[in-house]
Amino acid sequence: MLQNIILFLLTFITIFLVYEIMFIKEYRYNKKIKKGKISKDDNRKEPVEVRLLKSYYKVDIDKLNYSSVLNTIAFISSLDMAIIITVACLVKIGLIQILIALILVIPIIYSSYYLLAKYYKYKINKKNIKHKNKIKKGTK
Repeated sequence: MLQNIILFLLTFITIFLVYEIMFIKEYRYNKKIKKGKISKDDNRKEPVEVRLLKSYYKVDIDKLNYSSVLNTIAFISSLDMAIIITVACLVKIGLIQILIALILVIPIIYSSYYLLAKYYKYKINKKNIKHKNKIKKGTK
């Protein structure tokens, strides 16, 4: 049991650091994306996860702090991969480990990004309500 927890933590930390250093750092410091000026040709410079949230889940990323979104995506992706690896390693037979990992990939990623999209939509809606209330108070 303790061995599985250590495996999970080490896997999570390793994947998170690699993800932050290799992928997120590139997108965070890209001035065009940071300012939200992305043409259709520059779409490749935007992370796939952000495009998924924008197009499939209809989340308005422009209303959120982009750096915070990237950190959350790195955290969620690392958590997903660590869960999949830890669950797959519970089985000792190699072929079954691969099958378990392949079976778990889609549902775990889909559900985690679904929950993340719900959270962001709630956060955006909450900001819009606060903004509308400030406008109403200011006009009276």
